[in-house]
Amino acid sequence: MKRGIKHNTHPGELLKEEILKANNLSITETALMLRVTRAALSNVINEKAMVSPLMALRIAKVFGGTAEFWLRMQAAYDLRNAEIEFSKKQLRLKPYKYDAA
Repeated sequence: MKRGIKHNTHPGELLKEEILKANNLSITETALMLRVTRAALSNVINEKAMVSPLMALRIAKVFGGTAEFWLRMQAAYDLRNAEIEFSKKQLRLKPYKYDAA
């Protein structure tokens, strides 16, 4: 299954570019606002960790928007990565044929 997206955007990239950089916030300042460790936020920003439901709630509460947005973005990112890995495996899976009732 081919999708037309060339760049798979991790939600941490969006957080870094559109919130931190756009508002001249440091990771330390932002971590304090979100009440998370600097390391935890850095891992998300640097795409080493996923945006968890709790992190999504924190981001939404502090910066607006919805937790659902951040979680959907994370799910889309994960799915695109899975599609790439799946296609590399070249599995020959056959659809299950249901019996007609």
